Amino acid sequence: MKPTTLLLLLLSCAIFWSGCGEDDEDGPTATIELNYDGPNFTAPQLPPGTNVFAAYFPPAQTEPFRGRTLERVRFYLTRIPQATSIVVYGEGPDDRTPGAELYRRDITGRVTTTEWNEDRLLPGIEITGDGLWLAVEVTLAQGEPQSVGCDAGRTYSPNGDRLLLSTNPDWTSFGTINPGETVNWNIRGVIGGTP
Repeated sequence: MKPTTLLLLLLSCAIFWSGCGEDDEDGPTATIELNYDGPNFTAPQLPPGTNVFAAYFPPAQTEPFRGRTLERVRFYLTRIPQATSIVVYGEGPDDRTPGAELYRRDITGRVTTTEWNEDRLLPGIEITGDGLWLAVEVTLAQGEPQSVGCDAGRTYSPNGDRLLLSTNPDWTSFGTINPGETVNWNIRGVIGGTP
């Protein structure tokens, strides 16, 4: 076989192989990330105790993925807290309060790095079109005020900075307690392909 014929054959195979398959990012089986955040920029200083960081995805954002599965929650840590849990809440009575707890897992023993971390939800949560709250619950030690990271707020969404502080029983947002500051928590939900 001539070198040019072999080269054309290999090129044709490469084009065929890369142009087909279920991993096509624009296809119906592509994985999708639910998120508001950009790259990690910093982490806020919060009071010691148990604090919960959350991103709320209302029905308008989850409806297009009805029937698919929330498979993983990804989050960025700038410091390792005393304890870490992943929590997923359902739609609540309003856009400021989560609903029932759909999933909870203590992953404290698995959190060993200050970068992106991930929890695979077992079993995954079926997307029904109702709102979802993706949360990271951390316990902060005295003198260790930082943990979950945030972006620089360039693509700020008021749903991306929900917060339940150890010092307050009511949900709020980072922007409410820090007027003029806009951030989105580095929390992302990974939705799997169509069933």
